[in-house]
Amino acid sequence: MKIYISGQITGLPVEEYTERFNKAEAYLTGKGYEVVNPLRNGVPSGARWQEQMKADIRLLLDCGAIYLLANWEKSIGATLEREIAKGLGLIIEYEKTPKHRDIKAAILTVMGVDFKSIAEDSRNRWHVYARMIYAHHCKKRGEHTQGIAEETSHDQSTICYYLRNYDTEYRFNREFRAAAEKVATLLSEKLSNPTDVLK
Repeated sequence: MKIYISGQITGLPVEEYTERFNKAEAYLTGKGYEVVNPLRNGVPSGARWQEQMKADIRLLLDCGAIYLLANWEKSIGATLEREIAKGLGLIIEYEKTPKHRDIKAAILTVMGVDFKSIAEDSRNRWHVYARMIYAHHCKKRGEHTQGIAEETSHDQSTICYYLRNYDTEYRFNREFRAAAEKVATLLSEKLSNPTDVLK
């Protein structure tokens, strides 16, 4: 079966993403797959993002499966490729099983903030609120601050700051409280309806 590798490229040094994709290619080849590595899509590396994506999607359409690298949620392109694969009914495999998809989906639904924005170092007020709400719900589920920090690409002291200040923001910031309550409501509705599971 042909399997397409998908992960973050934009924003990473060439050496880093090349190593990640090549390592995944060697691993998947060893498992017997015919591997499609988008780094060899035939488009010059300096081409516009849209041109790269068009070539990558053409490659994906010829595959029966997609392999998502651990950093896929931090990439607009990889997120798009996953949605296409999902829509086409391709087999979806993960280098690392995604965590807390329901929290991420609730924040996206309520606040319009995707996980890529949560993981970026954006000072946009709404992104900071989303990051704080995400950290709060992960901590409620027993996630360690170090794990939250690693997943969101922030240092542990930043996550500790968000966790310490969540209650203050909730108490005194109406805009934050409204968003936090809507996210919590959406999550409790999903818990009360076990058939409504995010895929």
